[in-house]
Amino acid sequence: MNIRCYDNGKSADRYTVVYLDRPGWSPGCFECVGMSAQPFHPLGIGQHSEARLGRHLGKRITFENLPQDCKTLVRQDLGLTEAPEGCLEVMA
Repeated sequence: MNIRCYDNGKSADRYTVVYLDRPGWSPGCFECVGMSAQPFHPLGIGQHSEARLGRHLGKRITFENLPQDCKTLVRQDLGLTEAPEGCLEVMA
């Protein structure tokens, strides 16, 4: 996985994972997902966007240090796992 993981430790979408193999629309940006610790929960956050790398995203952390649901969402984005039970999956 060619990703970088961040934790800003304070906002509702405190975790950000940047997909380094997926350039964004803006120069110097990459696709990313910002998440709460429970992105599949009805009150959770799992928002896809684009971001520039940098300290503004928070402290760099390892993939292993992400909460389990965040790891699941990233694996799902990368096609490495199926959607969790009970989630609607949009087929392309």
